[in-house]
Amino acid sequence: MSDHQFLIDLLILLALALGSGLIFARLRLSPIIGYLASGVIAGPYGLHLIRNVNEVEVIAEFGVILLLFTIGLEFSVTRLLRLKRLLLGGGLAQMLLSGAAFIGLGVLYGLEIKTAIPIAMALVLSSTAIVLKLLSERGEIDTAHGRMSLGILLAQDLAVVFFLVLLPLLAGQDLTFSIRKIAEVALLLGGVLLFSRYLLQPILLSILKTRSQELFRITILALVLVTAWLTGEVGLSLELGAFLAGLALAESPYAHQALSDILPFRDTFLAIFFVSIGMLVNLDLVIAQWPLVLAVTVIVSVVKLIAVVLATILCRYPLRIALLSGMLLFQAGEFSFVFLKAATDLALIPDNAYQVVLAVIALTMITTPLIATQAERWSAGIAALFGGSVGDVHPEMQERTANLSGHVLIAGYGLSGRNVGQILRRFDIPHLYVELNAENVSKGRREGEFIVYGDIASSEVLHKLGVERANALVLAINDPAALARTISIARQSNPDLYILARTRYVAELEHLCQLGADEVIPDEFEASLQLGANLMRRFDRNEGRILHVLSEMRQQHYSSMVQTDAPSHGLSILDGGQLDYQAVPDDSPYLGVSLAGIDLRKLTGVTVVGVIRQERTIYNPAGSFCIEQGDTLMLLGSTEDVLRASELLHGHSLN
Repeated sequence: MSDHQFLIDLLILLALALGSGLIFARLRLSPIIGYLASGVIAGPYGLHLIRNVNEVEVIAEFGVILLLFTIGLEFSVTRLLRLKRLLLGGGLAQMLLSGAAFIGLGVLYGLEIKTAIPIAMALVLSSTAIVLKLLSERGEIDTAHGRMSLGILLAQDLAVVFFLVLLPLLAGQDLTFSIRKIAEVALLLGGVLLFSRYLLQPILLSILKTRSQELFRITILALVLVTAWLTGEVGLSLELGAFLAGLALAESPYAHQALSDILPFRDTFLAIFFVSIGMLVNLDLVIAQWPLVLAVTVIVSVVKLIAVVLATILCRYPLRIALLSGMLLFQAGEFSFVFLKAATDLALIPDNAYQVVLAVIALTMITTPLIATQAERWSAGIAALFGGSVGDVHPEMQERTANLSGHVLIAGYGLSGRNVGQILRRFDIPHLYVELNAENVSKGRREGEFIVYGDIASSEVLHKLGVERANALVLAINDPAALARTISIARQSNPDLYILARTRYVAELEHLCQLGADEVIPDEFEASLQLGANLMRRFDRNEGRILHVLSEMRQQHYSSMVQTDAPSHGLSILDGGQLDYQAVPDDSPYLGVSLAGIDLRKLTGVTVVGVIRQERTIYNPAGSFCIEQGDTLMLLGSTEDVLRASELLHGHSLN
């Protein structure tokens, strides 16, 4: 009967997650808010719809385990090392600042030092599950605030290891216990590193040779669970083990397949996890002690926000990015529950304090998605009030750009930005890069590029770099909010500026054009065209016909996405007429005759814009270009003109 009851609980959870997620998605809010609210309603302190709370929590933990595994997959050891400055600088500074503040406030409130320290350790942690889910939904993992948030979160997750090791010392146990734990941790990390480097690849290769997707999925799940179990056995969190498993697999060529196989499981279990967090909110306690709970929630949120802002500024990010990161990381996290429970088991925290802190942690997590929806607007507004901020252009660099005119500003020194810069360099067009990633700035300067450190979304930075005198602005960044803000500011500063933006998603095209972008290139649409074009070349289709189809699709797509009053430049070469293709007949009297000798434009009204010869396209051929057997002409003109040109090439007289 208990098994049936658990099945009923699971069905109720899934139904609540589905219903609340759908409602909040329709309201254009994060479904996470709906999941958390469902947990409050269905939990033991609400309508008590769920009977087996402990079993639900066990299942929910799988969601966090799989989330950390996928994070590890997306962040290889190499990429993790690139975040070392944010991990060591930002993460450590945030934990020290907020931890010291919480310990001081706890002692001031009357708590014993052995109680204040573990509570502070729990509260300095933020929610990896919620923050990364929000960043992933909005495509902001690779943004400046996304990298900063990830660096701090990973530092916190790693700090959980040392926090759990220190707990027994606070409880009065001897030092040998902690030394043994540290040795076990070092041994485990070394073992995982050796396994991933020497054994993992051959094992996966032998599994793949069976051509069985089921065996591959089972192997991946076994890898996750075994690594999580091993970390649990040495007293660490299961989630850290899952992250290590993902990190081990990230360097292999099978990482993308593993990610696609795990994602459906991860999202389902994560929904249950968020519902279970809502179930922890003790409504009776919140109502009975609401002034205390509310005051502590506000204090915790403000202290953590200030700590994150200061830590981010120490990492040389501007105030807008610092505030945005703070508004994402002000909450306590899922590991806080694990840590609090461990501290309570060691009799370090009394029950009443445990319940209050538990309610505060849950409330900060519930409010995170609500704050996150307004974070960009609030952070930009507050940063504007304070004027210039950390990360603005250095006065010396401003002096170097003072005389620039007609130049091109390129936002972002990633692959897209560098390629645009190379093209501009070959055409001798002056340009400079604006980048927020300090490592990219150093790399660009080593490579001899004119690159400055600053926030392109800052009106002061744009002004100092001469946006009023610039000829064009190229936005090759991954931050949708910064993209929209930059376009709006740049258009107001220079109405004649040509703004070319890159975006990941087609859905953002119309909005960015309305803000003032001249052209927006959506990655997903252009990538799909290249996929189709390469496929047609593989089938040996005519190159000219492929280009014609691509041109038509671009024209149809962009004109349907952008309103008629929105600016449009160069979307198609068909503005002057119809592009058509005419194969030169094998018996044409004009074989061996130059284009100037035929003078198709004078006789028929068409313009020869290209010639396809042996699968090679020659654009804008000169008048001396001679027609050969097997050529195909690309003709631009009206339907009647093209028909007349066809008659002429066949040797028919024109009346």
